Amino acid sequence: MGPRSARRAVHRFAADLEVDLDGIVLAVSEAVANAVSHAYLEDGDGVIELSAAASPLEVTVTVRDRGRGLGHADGKPGAGYGLLIIRRLAEHVELADTRDGVALTMAFRRGGAWSDN
Repeated sequence: MGPRSARRAVHRFAADLEVDLDGIVLAVSEAVANAVSHAYLEDGDGVIELSAAASPLEVTVTVRDRGRGLGHADGKPGAGYGLLIIRRLAEHVELADTRDGVALTMAFRRGGAWSDN
């Protein structure tokens, strides 16, 4: 899954949930772009999983790869803004680096004046 298809999927999921839809879409796009850029070797295939759930208080989205993990230097320079952007948009961010890859879970608060747009 690439950033474009992830944006479309999360937009469809969250469109009617009284949440900052633009914020969720941007955060998911950043998370998927980071996974695409850093999780897998350039010549290797990789899978990026996207899951989402809604409760009365929040929408939770997880972007997961099955790649090399955060500890592997890939030599690709990055501005380092992706995670900063995600942390500013989401109410809560959890990053799990395991031997099976990286899972980034983001929680977004539902309701509020900003969700009326």
